[in-house]
Amino acid sequence: MANPPPSHHKEHCRELLQTLLTASGSEKRHEWSSRICHCLAHWIPSLHEVRTIATYAALETEVHLEPLHSALQDSCQFAYPLVVDDTLRFYRVADPSELTTGAFGVLEPDPRFHDVACADELDLCLCPGLGFTRGGVRLGRGKAYYDSVLPQIPSTVFRVGIAFELQVRNFLPRDAHDVLMTHLGTEEGVTPIRAASS
Repeated sequence: MANPPPSHHKEHCRELLQTLLTASGSEKRHEWSSRICHCLAHWIPSLHEVRTIATYAALETEVHLEPLHSALQDSCQFAYPLVVDDTLRFYRVADPSELTTGAFGVLEPDPRFHDVACADELDLCLCPGLGFTRGGVRLGRGKAYYDSVLPQIPSTVFRVGIAFELQVRNFLPRDAHDVLMTHLGTEEGVTPIRAASS
């Protein structure tokens, strides 16, 4: 599939990528999500020393990672994001069924029942996004929540961009403060990022 025309306008890229995601259809996205979870469930145990994983509750067109939580819940803890005072924080959740529907229809943890997982306690970060490049550039949804939290995560922690292959582009606009991913996780597998030059 052809890439969107080069553009430094992030909003234009977001619109194009969201159109591609919607057009892909829920059945295909479900199939691809299952394959991505399968790949991650085999890759993560090979890393050793991964105990706490930052994950997310997917929006409709994002990669759904619930099967991954189920597959690894005996060996890993999972932390889900919640925006508190315009800041993204992660909370440890034993089972995805404990998540509740937030103000914008997004499933999220409840700080009254779930403990905070500080950025320096995370061993792996699975990052959603609208688009990624092979060089590790991530294009989010424009709220900058992940842009603010990623620099707080130790540089030794792998940051895995989670996406369908159709979201992986040759070029995406990048700001100087954007933190690069270290890996991409798609239905084709988990791959390390080559030297970032995008």
